[in-house]
Amino acid sequence: MHSVTLASRVGGDVLGIARGGPHLILCLVLLAAPAEAGQEWELISITRGPAWEVNQATGALKQNGKVLAGVLTDKTDGKADYQIRIELKGGHAEATFRFLSENDEGTTLTGSYTRAAKPTNTHCPEQIQLMNSFQYIGLARDACEP
Repeated sequence: MHSVTLASRVGGDVLGIARGGPHLILCLVLLAAPAEAGQEWELISITRGPAWEVNQATGALKQNGKVLAGVLTDKTDGKADYQIRIELKGGHAEATFRFLSENDEGTTLTGSYTRAAKPTNTHCPEQIQLMNSFQYIGLARDACEP
């Protein structure tokens, strides 16, 4: 039985030499997880109908690639009522938003996505600003990745 040691050859081009055996080549492939655990966001929705309506909600949005999605809970009555799916495209964002209690088909909004250019260990804000002709939605979080 041969013992295997891993070393870097000075001036060499390959990492890994097996003592008394063939060369050992290691490859490390990092794959992004298909869906990260939910991240806490805060939402404000301002809608123009017969009167201005303001709603606030909080909850986790799961990220899968460039898509954030989830159902947020109303801060006033505690009901899970705001379903949102946001596709991030660089600094641009497109979303579908529904009030679950109204059983509507949802509405499409577009806007912007920003993340702090120089986040710190304790301060790394993200903001999404979305709107259409009758509704504004702002989402924000200031929770740093572990």
